[in-house]
Amino acid sequence: MKKRLLIILLSIVMLVPVVCVLSACNGDNDYDYAITVWVGEGTKELTERQIAAFNETNEWGIKFKADVQIVSESKAVGDATQKPADSADIFCFAQDTLARAVRSNLLAPLNGPSLDFIKETSTEEAQEAATVGNTIRAFPMTADNGFFLYYNKDVVSESHVGNLEDIIADCRNAGQNFSANLTDSGWYSAAFFYATGCSSVWETDENGGFVNYTDDFNSEKGIVALKGMAKVLAMGDGYVESDKVSTFSAGTPSAAVISGIWDYKAAKTILKDNLGVAPLPSFTVDGTTYQLPTFLGYKFMGIKPQSDAYKAVYLQKLAMYLTGEECQRQRFEEMGWGPSNVTLQADSTITSEALQALAATKHVQQGQYPTNWWTQMDLMTKSLKTSPNAVDSALQGMLTTYSSSLHALVTDNE
Repeated sequence: MKKRLLIILLSIVMLVPVVCVLSACNGDNDYDYAITVWVGEGTKELTERQIAAFNETNEWGIKFKADVQIVSESKAVGDATQKPADSADIFCFAQDTLARAVRSNLLAPLNGPSLDFIKETSTEEAQEAATVGNTIRAFPMTADNGFFLYYNKDVVSESHVGNLEDIIADCRNAGQNFSANLTDSGWYSAAFFYATGCSSVWETDENGGFVNYTDDFNSEKGIVALKGMAKVLAMGDGYVESDKVSTFSAGTPSAAVISGIWDYKAAKTILKDNLGVAPLPSFTVDGTTYQLPTFLGYKFMGIKPQSDAYKAVYLQKLAMYLTGEECQRQRFEEMGWGPSNVTLQADSTITSEALQALAATKHVQQGQYPTNWWTQMDLMTKSLKTSPNAVDSALQGMLTTYSSSLHALVTDNE
């Protein structure tokens, strides 16, 4: 009788996009599936334990044999786009790749219970971030995808961490390096443009296609941004192109690294009591000071479209569990990750010096950007790296080249 009820309800699913299946079904412990799950670095073992707990505790008798693999959240959508058939059933990915995931048909539509779950448990900002067009497309998993400053307190004075020029001077005086990912990731370099008041806003349609944009990087404010970035790039060998805190323990170590929550545990392991954590600093150009902001984004959990309607429903139930309050709490406790869950965000015990530094850093809410927008940002900053002392006319040329590429990013939608 139970299976018959489930079959009837699943038949309805094929006709109506709203699924409300599992709440009416108690399984017979025979729903077994082998699945692949992609997670970010450092979370493989935790995710395996969480899936095992789901297998033991869920009331529907669902059992997943999960092959949990490490795939960077920033690369998951790109990898899945290249080989959709070989991609994971459940994958974790960064917010800035959401539109591409939708456009590439990588995300199964979410059913009624899943949407209700997201609306009840996630912050309004997280729900908005997970939306393309007017539809929520994925399960919010974290609300901490931003960056701030890690530093060695033995080298960089605490009184200097608010000023980029002072941090650079401390690094140089100690014969140590400054690490950031300014010419290999527009996600970081955009901070200098937003600091000077620039903006780049991209609009998508319901299918994740880019239909319009406004961008004023090609302006006097953009020249100021490039001059601010050049302060770091002009360090030459003293600048290390990396957002990895492992550079704290390199042969010639870095004394300051711009990175995010994901590296807090590793940074603490390397520097121990010498680890300092602070909001992003300001920089000064022509006597005017500008505060660096961070993109504030989210990490999501998505589900690949399935041909098996049963499996599609069960995967959504698993995703609800893995992005639920308890699993988000475990990620905070073991990894230091910041939750998107409403209850946990209101819990005063869910905090750390890293989360406090992120919260204290000026925020720019991250939207969606074409994949090749990041590429154009990198091309511009790589040009700056080769000529960090360029005159204004040369800087203007870099901005003009960047700006002339933008229209094509709407028409090719990549």
